[in-house]
Amino acid sequence: MRYPLIWLTIFFCLGILFASQIKISFLAIFSLTLSFLLFCLLSYNNGLRFNIFLFCLALCLGMAFLTKYRELPKCHISKFIFFKSETPYLIKGIIDNEPQLKNNRPWFVFRTESIQIGNENLNCCGRVIVYLKSKQKFSYGEELILGGNVYKPFSNHGQNRKSYRDYLYNQGIFFIMNVRNDAHVVRLNKSRGSVITRLALKLKNTIEARIRRRTTFLSAAILDAMILGEKKDIPWTVNNAMMKTGTVHILVVSGFNVGIVTFIISLLLKLIGLKRRTRFILGAPLLILYCLITGASNPVIRATIMAISFMFAYFVKRDANIFNSLSIAAIFILVCNPNQLFDIGFQLSFASVISIAWLYPRIKSLLRIGLLNMKYIGFLVDGLLVSLSAWIGTMGFIAYYFKLLSPVTVLANIFIVPLATLITLSGSSLIIIDFIYPPLALPFALVSESLVIILLKVNTILLQLPLAYFYL
Repeated sequence: MRYPLIWLTIFFCLGILFASQIKISFLAIFSLTLSFLLFCLLSYNNGLRFNIFLFCLALCLGMAFLTKYRELPKCHISKFIFFKSETPYLIKGIIDNEPQLKNNRPWFVFRTESIQIGNENLNCCGRVIVYLKSKQKFSYGEELILGGNVYKPFSNHGQNRKSYRDYLYNQGIFFIMNVRNDAHVVRLNKSRGSVITRLALKLKNTIEARIRRRTTFLSAAILDAMILGEKKDIPWTVNNAMMKTGTVHILVVSGFNVGIVTFIISLLLKLIGLKRRTRFILGAPLLILYCLITGASNPVIRATIMAISFMFAYFVKRDANIFNSLSIAAIFILVCNPNQLFDIGFQLSFASVISIAWLYPRIKSLLRIGLLNMKYIGFLVDGLLVSLSAWIGTMGFIAYYFKLLSPVTVLANIFIVPLATLITLSGSSLIIIDFIYPPLALPFALVSESLVIILLKVNTILLQLPLAYFYL
């Protein structure tokens, strides 16, 4: 059978889908899984029977992982929250991400450790989002005791057919806590977060400060988004314009950006003369560090896993097969969090890469593009076909979730993606040079500024084309 790993991944995903639609006990699924595992062992020498049992095993494993993942522990905070109660809760825990500002209010993800109910202090687990009315500055890993009302996120569905509650649920977050003032915040002055994450965030803040010192506000905002995954300063008009052309993906750190960073890391390690295995041993941790610097969001984690899968193939001296690498990445992600299968970003990421890998060579062969002798025209047509393949693979998801169809995306990616690549390379060079020899950073800053202006102008021109986009 060709690409057995792909079929195993498909059946694993089908198992997750089935488990999300039907209610079945984990014990029953576990029994089925053990049964099919036994059948696989007994029929190892019978090819057809073995394959059937193996796919059934993958299906049951998908069901088992989702069922177990959604089975909350007895100490989960949801076991102690009563929604009809008006009494504020007192919760102790640790800040689990870098605090952000929203409408001038700090917010962060809070990893709970204990909750006080009456005079009783009970151990608990689970994460909540905390909003505060405070001017204090908080940091990752800080231990706090918070008092406030706890409630479920709103569940009304927006334009993208996904409610805020569904979105948070896929992140493993079930509640929102509202802290009214500083009187309900007790800072225990202890830092208990991961040392590696703290160092990564410190490096991120240092890089962000250097970018802002060298460039204007808008250019710094776009460089922060493309290199560090920090979108907080991107103007709404810019984000909306990029959404309409289908190129908003360049404003978040995802597979595109991680791919460029992987290329930069591999190139630098190769230039200093390191061997293939040494490049992997050093490159993989650097990619993980970059993932932490950008906040370890789901898209970055997915892209990092994909990149390391490709690097590992070269490490073991095998040709990297994109379908096997995608399968390994998908299984790894879904084993860690089966809910990711229902995440829009997960679906778009894999749909676009699979479409490019499978559809692009077939379209190219059908149109006989390889017969073009003119180098630059062939290169341009190749770019158009890659963009077309990605658009075909993702347009159904975008139309369903966002009610938006953007034919201009096919053309936009030909111009915007190379410009975004240049901006990322120029911005990365600016950061590296600013650390090594700051006086030389100015030319890179000017180049980055110019490229950002060109990108925004090109995007504006594309939006003005007839039938560039329309809402369904």
